[in-house]
Amino acid sequence: MAEIRSTIDLMMEKTRGMTLSPEERESLRLDDLRRRAKGFRIRLLQSPSAADETLSSLDEHPPDDRDVLEDFIWEEMVESLPLDHQILQHLDLMEKLPQAGVRGGILEEIRSRYKTLLKDQAAERHKIFAREKKKLADSGISGSAVVPKIPKKSELNLDFSSNLESLKRNLLA
Repeated sequence: MAEIRSTIDLMMEKTRGMTLSPEERESLRLDDLRRRAKGFRIRLLQSPSAADETLSSLDEHPPDDRDVLEDFIWEEMVESLPLDHQILQHLDLMEKLPQAGVRGGILEEIRSRYKTLLKDQAAERHKIFAREKKKLADSGISGSAVVPKIPKKSELNLDFSSNLESLKRNLLA
């Protein structure tokens, strides 16, 4: 009676002698480095206090891989820049990367624009709060316990978002 071969046996028989082309090997290497860069980004963001240790582990990689990996980490950090209060911590971590030396001015510009946004938002919220409280008082609702609802979205956020996208393109250039 004939032996029934498994799928793995059939696959191994068909692929015997096959090798990857240099382009395929390079593509696999770059894919692996991209995955590692994502891991580095996650580790940096999860434990910013250990950022120096995390970045020093890059020295374990061969010099060619390390350069590419540093570029991929930079791209990951730029693409994942948040629009909320965590952006300052994100920028602090980015300043520790080697690419920050060349693009440090752009990082400072993002930081200053965000701080300006916070100041403008505080002033805008104060104006809206006073206006809404006056509206409530005009309709007969007043007192120290009255707290009007203030909309969360503002035009300032949209301006900062569009500015941040253009600055991200400059960081990646």
